[in-house]
Amino acid sequence: MSSLELQSGFVSVAEHDALLEVTLDRPDKLNALSAEMYRDLSRAVDHVRDRDDLNALLLDANGRAFTAGNDIGDFLNADPEARRSGELSPAMQLVHRLLTLDKPVIAAVHGNATGIGTTLLLHCDLVIAADSARFYTAFINLGLVPEAGSSLILPDLLGRQNANRLLLAGDTLDADEALRMGLVAYRCGDDELRDKALELGGKLAAKPPQAMQYTKQLTRHGADAVREQINKESVLFSERMFSDETRAIFETFLNKK
Repeated sequence: MSSLELQSGFVSVAEHDALLEVTLDRPDKLNALSAEMYRDLSRAVDHVRDRDDLNALLLDANGRAFTAGNDIGDFLNADPEARRSGELSPAMQLVHRLLTLDKPVIAAVHGNATGIGTTLLLHCDLVIAADSARFYTAFINLGLVPEAGSSLILPDLLGRQNANRLLLAGDTLDADEALRMGLVAYRCGDDELRDKALELGGKLAAKPPQAMQYTKQLTRHGADAVREQINKESVLFSERMFSDETRAIFETFLNKK
């Protein structure tokens, strides 16, 4: 049986029979995601894949928000040479792992789900939103472009106009709108969220695992196109991330903080 060694100090895990709960635990920073947190999340996905006695993964968060998205300080300190070489960011390495995981992934969202906090949900199988959940991609206001395949998936999932509300207008969707549009599957009260998520996760983990694996493979349409789109997005995202325009926006954002 493989062991799971986490290194960031901001991601915790708990096993509930055949369900692995993975919790973002950086509440003082609204669970802003650092490179090492992404690596921990990737380690958790690999752990679920490798363990025959784990059949499902639940992603949730402590504190007031699901996540504030990428840690802007990480963006400012990123190595441009690594990005120019075509190396995928730790965030996109996580997304690629989720794309190939044949076990169900549930996300439980409360508070703000900003940037990749929203686009990561596109690679989960079922999302439960608390009443407080708010979905905001943030990229356009930071001078960035979409990532995680969202420029392909969101128009297909929500329709072009609703996708452009997120990607061009920079609108924020509340839990009602997200449910109506199909961005999330369920909605509940904030005080019910974890219990509902654990109940759903346990239900999925108890189903026949081979049938679950085949079903995910059958419903995973266009995975190759999504991977190709992620690679296209990553090139433009890196170009924008190191542009003078976007660096100035980052500096202003951090100075306000």
